[in-house]
Amino acid sequence: MKKDSFLIVGSGGRENAFALKLFKDTVLHAFMSHENPAIIECVEKSGGKYIIGNINNAKDVAKFAVENSIDYAFVSADDPLANGVIDEMLKYNIKAVGGTKAATKIEWDKIYSINMMQKVCPKFTPYYRSIKNKKDLASAIQVFKNKGMQIVVKPQGLTGGKGVKVMPEHLKDYSDCIDYASYLLDKCPNEKVLLVERLKGIEFTVMGITDGENLVMSPASYDYPFRLENDLGAGTGGMGCFTNNEKKLPFINDKDFQDCQDIMQKIIDEMKNDGLSFSGVLNGGFFKTKEGIKFMEFNGRFGDPEGLNILIILKSSFADLIKHMWHKTLSEDKVNFIKKASVVKYLVAKEYPQESNKATIFTMDKEAINNMGVNIFFASSIKISDNRYQTLKKSRAIAFGAVANNIEDAGDLVNQAIEQFVYANLEYRSDIGSKKNLDNLLDYDFQDKFIKSN
Repeated sequence: MKKDSFLIVGSGGRENAFALKLFKDTVLHAFMSHENPAIIECVEKSGGKYIIGNINNAKDVAKFAVENSIDYAFVSADDPLANGVIDEMLKYNIKAVGGTKAATKIEWDKIYSINMMQKVCPKFTPYYRSIKNKKDLASAIQVFKNKGMQIVVKPQGLTGGKGVKVMPEHLKDYSDCIDYASYLLDKCPNEKVLLVERLKGIEFTVMGITDGENLVMSPASYDYPFRLENDLGAGTGGMGCFTNNEKKLPFINDKDFQDCQDIMQKIIDEMKNDGLSFSGVLNGGFFKTKEGIKFMEFNGRFGDPEGLNILIILKSSFADLIKHMWHKTLSEDKVNFIKKASVVKYLVAKEYPQESNKATIFTMDKEAINNMGVNIFFASSIKISDNRYQTLKKSRAIAFGAVANNIEDAGDLVNQAIEQFVYANLEYRSDIGSKKNLDNLLDYDFQDKFIKSN
């Protein structure tokens, strides 16, 4: 039986995870920005082709898809979606799964998404203001101060998880909020700045798999965005993540999870009513607060690292899942996850999230790591020779993921693999999924204890 040809777009750890799930069932092709060694290996084993190019150039991606008679394409990276890669492939009748540029505005325009939330789910939406002119900043911020609210300052557009600043960790007082918001308005004069109530609670993510009508919830995940252990240091694109051995996380209940599902279904229905073409993954960022669930943000694709966690516990065929998303035949019985916990951790250069001044050479024993049951996901790194690799300057180098009966055991397994079989001048967070960290989450005090700021 002839296998369908599939195309993935991108070369990060997320796309590495896609390739590992697809290459046995499909003829896999890849359009990459750099030579991800694991993706190349999967493509070659499947009999497909790959090309290195600009993944944000929709015309180039579509041309490659047409030349290789692609049956299905799956795009789940923020920049290619925002640049209309799906739209361009649809012009050539390629079965491209992912949001169109208009639909993924839900991610690349934070003001658009929170306005939609206010329309369809106001009780789950925090207080916010969007600002276009610097002269309006002081009065807007004064309202937050009067309400006793600390502030999160967000650029309107995409920033790779590194543009958001929070009181008091990054902005010690309200005057700092004014200064940073002013800087953003000067930097991007055609965009607004979003000021949002800082929520007191625990942040988590739920990724909903959707065909644009039907929605199936994946297990919820807890991400570690801060660079250093004990949640210190700069915000990053994500140092690691865990999922539980059930769809809920240890600190959320059935109602919390159902609220997230109801919110996301209403958003999908609203996009459909607006004539927007969206399929793939609606990634919901939420807070568990003392009042229950509150909305934080939406992404229009698999998160990274969260998507890696979800894919290593996905029991169903990923190729079939993409087909169901295209043909609008998605249902609960089509998507199955193993009932185990997963933990993913990234190795990064010491300078991260700043760009490194030079590349780092590292080695590892891939066979020994795989024999432990630990998955390897290449991200911003390339192969030099057998078991020798070189980091690229721009991002996280490589991730490791494990599955176990509980979160702590999965985290320990990843730590053991890194410590025993990776030889690199790179850093990671050993506390991701640790007993101490989990105990802190379960003992979290949801009461408001804001630091007063002048």
